Amino acid sequence: MPSMDDMELLRTAVSLLDRGHTGAAVEILEDLRSRMPRHPVVLGSLGMAALAQGSYAEAESLLNMALEADPSFYPALLNKGILLVTLGDYEGAIALYDRALALNPRYPEAYSNRGNARALLGMVDEAIADYRKALELKPGFADAHYNLAYTLYRMGETVEALEEVERAVALHPAHRLAWQLKLAIHLDQGCAEEARRCQERLAALPPA
Repeated sequence: MPSMDDMELLRTAVSLLDRGHTGAAVEILEDLRSRMPRHPVVLGSLGMAALAQGSYAEAESLLNMALEADPSFYPALLNKGILLVTLGDYEGAIALYDRALALNPRYPEAYSNRGNARALLGMVDEAIADYRKALELKPGFADAHYNLAYTLYRMGETVEALEEVERAVALHPAHRLAWQLKLAIHLDQGCAEEARRCQERLAALPPA
């Protein structure tokens, strides 16, 4: 059984990973792996880190090991789905998100990411339903607001798209993609002053 100290280290590593400090997180996770080689959260977090670093084969291997250790560990299904979307296997990703949602029907990240995969397959109505479900479960979910806004924009629904993207940047002021989408909408609408403000906000954001 993991010690309390190791569990505290694991929480720290997961927090670092969530905040984008991948290198520091991996250092802790690899140390934990030496003592907990089959812990699904350790393996899944290392898989998430490998995915963030573009090491797709390593990410797949680690996520598979996490699921072998615990087939009900739905975050690994989510991240493996994200990997498959990155590799262009949208139908395979949807199948993984479906499995995650069967395990946890109140998983907003799975709905939002399934929406992305469905949108890429042209399943626009289904994608929008997924984004709205994600927001029903997690009202302050900036990425789901952005995903919904982008899909509406692609459909030509610019008024509603602008409403959604404004919610995204209000929740997450450093959301670069949301500011880029807001800029595109204002340019399409001929709103030069609003577009200029978006450009200024984008220029002030830290490098991606």
